[in-house]
Amino acid sequence: MKQLHVSETIRRLLGDRSVRAALFAFTLSRVIVLVIFVLVGLRETVPDRVPEHFDTTVSLSKAPIAPILRQQLMTADVNWYVGIAERGYEQMPFNADVPRNWAFFPLFPLLLRFASYVTGEFVITGMALSHICFLLALFLLHRLTLLLGLSADDADRSLFYVALFPTSYFFSIPLPESLFLMLTVASFYFAKSERWWLAGLLGAFASATRTTGVLLLPALAVLYWEMYRPLGSIRTWRKDGLALLLVPAGLLSFMIYLYVITGNAFAFKDAMAAWGRKAGFFFSPLFDYLRHPAEIAAHWDFKLVNFSAVLLAFACGIALLKRRQFALAAYTLLAVLVALSSALLQSQARYAMVVFPVYITLAMAGRQPKFDQVIRTVFLVLFALMSALFAAHFTLALT
Repeated sequence: MKQLHVSETIRRLLGDRSVRAALFAFTLSRVIVLVIFVLVGLRETVPDRVPEHFDTTVSLSKAPIAPILRQQLMTADVNWYVGIAERGYEQMPFNADVPRNWAFFPLFPLLLRFASYVTGEFVITGMALSHICFLLALFLLHRLTLLLGLSADDADRSLFYVALFPTSYFFSIPLPESLFLMLTVASFYFAKSERWWLAGLLGAFASATRTTGVLLLPALAVLYWEMYRPLGSIRTWRKDGLALLLVPAGLLSFMIYLYVITGNAFAFKDAMAAWGRKAGFFFSPLFDYLRHPAEIAAHWDFKLVNFSAVLLAFACGIALLKRRQFALAAYTLLAVLVALSSALLQSQARYAMVVFPVYITLAMAGRQPKFDQVIRTVFLVLFALMSALFAAHFTLALT
């Protein structure tokens, strides 16, 4: 009897198009990432008899897979988040002479620490946590796209685009990208469903995950205005509008904690100076690249990919304005501008990757078959290339 109930539940879930679309996009993209990570991890390169030539072999003798993945993943920002999950934040008077872990927000490492109590380790646990959040994010994005009045085909395309975005391998590693995407999409979804207190709570979690989570406050305020302005209901505004004040609670809580352990409530921002990030004019990174457009990549910065991602996100924000989708446009444009305010082009593709209205906009543009084919082809090729570069620890793909 119990087996029949489970089977019926599974059939009902698989009958839901949002579930099927999320599972398809998730499985296709994550299998690609996993295969590339493992193959790159298994490669063995030795000098050839011919000078400056090398032989490469792929051997299963280095299995099991888990140690290989740990070796592939423990790099760049993953080290910081895993370190926070293991040992917590540094408790000392603030200084930015060297990089400090105060720059990294707490919700993901906190969840990773709790999960590690069950699994006994951090890296593969963090990978599993990211995958769970990403699958939920895909499902919620599909539902949100439908709730916004778009077709099921549009919703399917939006999932395919986000799953194969050139830097979406970050959704598979122990970093907060998947968690942040899930929380921001969920906050918009429940706000659009008029469950404002839940939307505000999820927004608070988002602002405890990344700085830009606080941008949900103005974006949801615009959405509230869009939804209730035609009704002219001041009473409704007074009752539900207070829920939006929950959004900055995550950021404020982290600031209070930082003040207690470092004496500087803005340590998350000021610590970024050690990485060369400082406040600057929004468009200066773009202008700097345009002065030397032939320099495609340098050091930790894949300039062409980052520049293109910013232009794509900005264009989508403008397109949303023209379609009078003001809440989505506000969130998109504010997210782009805040990211650019660091005065660096580095990591901009990773920041743009989690701005979910971009994929909804692309899904509408993808109604034209030729445009859809171009997006899928370009995204898939770059996705595979960037995943391989990350697995091989090329610095231009690590941030």
